[in-house]
Amino acid sequence: MDWKQIIRSPRSAIFGLGAVAVTIGAAVLVTNSLKGASPSGQVSFETAKVDRGDVARIVTASGAVQPLDKVDVGSEVSGKITELFVDFNARVRKNQVLAQIDPQTFRTAVESARARLLQSEAAVATARTSIERSKVKLDVMEKTYNRQKALFAEQAISQAAWEQAESDYAFAKLDVENNEVALQSAKAGLAQSRASLDEAEFRLSRTKIISPIDGVVINREVNVGQTVQSSMNVAKFFTIANDLSQMQIEAAVVESDIGGIDEGDRASFTVDAFPGETFQGVVRQVRPRGEERANVVTYTVVVSAPNPTGKLMPGMTANVEITADRVENVLRVATDVTRYNPPKEILAALEAAEGGNDGASARRGGQEGVGPGGPRGFGGSGGGRRGGPPTGEWLKEIGVDDARIEKINAEMRTEMQKMQASMPRREAQSGPAGLTGGGGPPAALFQQADMQAFRQKMMASQDAVMRRNLSEEEFNEFKKRRSSQQSQKRAAVYVLDAEGQLKRQMLVLGISDGTFTEVLRGAEEGQEFVIRTKAEDKPAAK
Repeated sequence: MDWKQIIRSPRSAIFGLGAVAVTIGAAVLVTNSLKGASPSGQVSFETAKVDRGDVARIVTASGAVQPLDKVDVGSEVSGKITELFVDFNARVRKNQVLAQIDPQTFRTAVESARARLLQSEAAVATARTSIERSKVKLDVMEKTYNRQKALFAEQAISQAAWEQAESDYAFAKLDVENNEVALQSAKAGLAQSRASLDEAEFRLSRTKIISPIDGVVINREVNVGQTVQSSMNVAKFFTIANDLSQMQIEAAVVESDIGGIDEGDRASFTVDAFPGETFQGVVRQVRPRGEERANVVTYTVVVSAPNPTGKLMPGMTANVEITADRVENVLRVATDVTRYNPPKEILAALEAAEGGNDGASARRGGQEGVGPGGPRGFGGSGGGRRGGPPTGEWLKEIGVDDARIEKINAEMRTEMQKMQASMPRREAQSGPAGLTGGGGPPAALFQQADMQAFRQKMMASQDAVMRRNLSEEEFNEFKKRRSSQQSQKRAAVYVLDAEGQLKRQMLVLGISDGTFTEVLRGAEEGQEFVIRTKAEDKPAAK
C-alpha cells in the first residue's frame, strides 16, 4: 500500500480570523493503532479529543512589589541632625516630628530679622514725624506768602522781599513731598524686614522634620550627628508608606503581550520569599508609555493586591500571571494538535494529492494569522475582504446608531485614501490585497517592514476616527472586540476518517495557554485530531 492511499484531501477548508489562545482544561488522549505500509512497518497515530471547558489567555511578567502610596521625607535646610524620633517600621501620624536639625543658627537668623524689623518700624515713625514737621512749616510759609503777596501788590514791600517769600513757600512744598517719599521708602523697608523675619521663622520651623501622611517608616537614610546639605535636591531622611495592607506590582509586559490587557483583569503572582503561596490581584492601570531596553519594548501594568497578613514587603520581585482573556464552557483541543506535522513521506504524498497552495499549507502546518480587511472592515456592516474584521457589527453590538456608523465609515474611507496617496508608487498602484480593497497582488509582495508600518498607521487612523465618534466606554468596548479578533488564527490539523485514512482539516482557533486551545470553528465536541505519529518495526519473518 502506498502512502497516497492513506491520505485524501479535505472536502472543504474553513477560513476565518485567527488567534493565539490560552485554554484551561484537559484533553482526552486516545491511541489508535492502524496498519499501513510505512517503510518501517506499521504506524500508529495518537489523537486528542475535542471537549468543553474554560479557556484563558495568560500573560506572564515580573515586577517589584511597592506600596500603593509612599512619600520620601527630607529636609529643606542644611545642618547637623541632633535627634531622631522614629526608626524602621515605626507607625507615624500626619504632622508628627520625625527628626530635629540643629536649630541654633536658624534661631540667630530669626533674632537678627526681628532686630531689622524694629529698625524698619523706627524708620517709618521718623518719616511720619518729618512729614508732620514739614507740613507745619508749609503752613507758615503759605501764610507768609499770601501776606507778602498782598503787600507787594500795594507796593508796601520790595521786589526782593516778595521773591524771598515766594521761594520759601515753594521749598516748603518740596519738603513735604520729599518726606512723603521717604515715608513710602521706610514702609517698603518695613515690609521687607517682615518678610525676612517670616522667612527666618519658616526656615527655623523646617529644622523639625514632619511626617506629611499617616503611615509606616519603611526606610531611614540618616543618623544622629550626620550633616545634611540641601541645595538643588531635598536631602532624603525617611520613606513612609501610607498603607502596607494594600500593595502594587509594576509589571513590565512585552509589546507582543500587551494587547487585550485591561483594567480589572484578574492576576496572580508569586514571590521568592513564599514559593509555595500564590497571591491574588487585579490590574489597576495600563500605562501607555513604552520603554525600550535591549531592543525590547515593554509597557508597565500596575497590579494591585491586598496584603492583610503583611507578608508582601516593598522591593520583593513578583512573578505575575495576568488573565488577559477568559471564556467558559467552550470547545477546546490540546495545543499539540495544532503543532503536529506528519512524517516527510506523508507530507510528500499530501502535496502530490492536493497540489499548489494547499500543498504549501500542508507543508507549513501550524497556525496562520489573517490580516485585517479593507475599508469595509473599518466601518461597513460586514467584514472586509478575505475575512476582514466586522467593525460595523461590533459598533452595532455596543449600541452605536446607524448614522454614526455611516459617519465613521465615511471618515475611514477618507483616511484610507490619504494613506494610499502617501504610499510609494509601486505599493500605491497595486496595494496589498485585503488592505485597500483594490484587488492588488497578495500581501506577500510587500516587505515585512512596509506591511508592519502600514498596519500601524491603519490602526492609529482607526483609533483616531473612533475616538472622535465614540464615548470612552464605547471605545473601550470596541478595542476589546478588535483585540479578540486580532488574536484569532486558523490552523491546519489532521484527522483520521472512518476508513483510517489521514486527511487535513482547517480549524479557526481562539485563545491558548500553550497546552490547550479554544476551537472557534471547524470541529465538533468529541472529534479526534492527530497529535503525533508512531512508527513500529515490522515483525521478524518466521
